[in-house]
Amino acid sequence: MTNHLPAESEGCGMQVEATGKTVDDAIEQALRLLGVTREQVEIEVLEPGTPGIFGVGAEPARVRVTLKNSPAVFVKGLLNSVVQYAGWDLSVEDPVVREGEIYINLEGSDAGLIIGKRGDTLNALQLLIQSAVTKRFPQPIRIVLDASKYRERRRAAIIQLALNAADKARSQKRIVRLRNLTAAERRIVHVTLQSDPTVFTMSEGEGENRVVIVAPIEMRDKLLRRQRNAQRASPSKASQQSQGQT
Repeated sequence: MTNHLPAESEGCGMQVEATGKTVDDAIEQALRLLGVTREQVEIEVLEPGTPGIFGVGAEPARVRVTLKNSPAVFVKGLLNSVVQYAGWDLSVEDPVVREGEIYINLEGSDAGLIIGKRGDTLNALQLLIQSAVTKRFPQPIRIVLDASKYRERRRAAIIQLALNAADKARSQKRIVRLRNLTAAERRIVHVTLQSDPTVFTMSEGEGENRVVIVAPIEMRDKLLRRQRNAQRASPSKASQQSQGQT
């Protein structure tokens, strides 16, 4: 049996071609590759196939299966195809659609491989899926790709880190710096503490040296004044040193 890599057709969703002994076999192959049901696709029979005589002269059936134009279905189908062709031991769970966002989790023994160091591999795969979705659909949709709920666990850990830093800043009346966080993780810290009237957060530094500062609210004016002075000294860095930026 031959299965072809998924592709996108003009004006349609992602599609795949597959072969089998019969049309039904070919359809099942295509559905398995995309990880979807018949209700989520449109099916075109390219070649009905022939059984031959006692197996002699038999020709396989060939079908083209196209995903219906739904972002969630598209994302799941694309991920299923990537996982299968890469040979990863992973299953793609059903997407969770939130306002302007699609969350989808991968489970399996290769989850650690997909996550990578500090989530770098997972972020790279998420970026590829996001790029495909942005190209395919006009409406803005944020893709959140997870593996073994890594992002959910990491988010909970970052929230606790932010709360602990706020407690320390308040009780010891000093600046607490949070290092080695990704842009998304720094954003979680800012959002977690933005409603706390007793502390103030800001980001400073560049690249791998960028940190989140958590400080008592009384230090806010001093920190902002220091930041403005630094920006005047180095105007090129001004856009990266503003309050609350990740």
